[in-house]
Amino acid sequence: MSRVRVGKLVFRDPVLLCGVVYLLLYFDASGFLRLGLLAAVLHELGHILVYCIQQRHLPVIEVTMTGFCMRTAGERLSPRQRFVLTVAGPAVNFALAGVWAVRLAQAATIRGSAFWAANLLTGLFNLLPIPPLDGAQMAAYAGALWRQKYGKCTQPAGNDCKTGTFGVK
Repeated sequence: MSRVRVGKLVFRDPVLLCGVVYLLLYFDASGFLRLGLLAAVLHELGHILVYCIQQRHLPVIEVTMTGFCMRTAGERLSPRQRFVLTVAGPAVNFALAGVWAVRLAQAATIRGSAFWAANLLTGLFNLLPIPPLDGAQMAAYAGALWRQKYGKCTQPAGNDCKTGTFGVK
């Protein structure tokens, strides 16, 4: 597996990555793939912008066949900061989908509808609670925030904490 580093960007398998992207874009006569890629890039830029606001520097960004990945291991981020960082990507997609919904109400176009759908679907897909998607990370950081605020677990009503069912005695 080859890696090429350009400043804060790390490209894994750059020849394969560029070749596949080139072929996909070459056969994308409708332009819908381009809009999907744009929605994905804007999603990641949401994460990067929040990271820059929180940490005051750019993260190392790894570009792979499956997308972008910010290297935050070893960074001193609280669970709240990590939660906000995770929410930023889908929030950008939903904000853009909202803006485009208003625009489409004024003048509907095929490309506008495709951009709206790409952002809506990118945001929704990333909310799935499957690692490494944002939904799984949000659930983990929300759990960490809950434990930070309320302790390891609340007193269950006849159940132990391992069952996931909580109540008040």
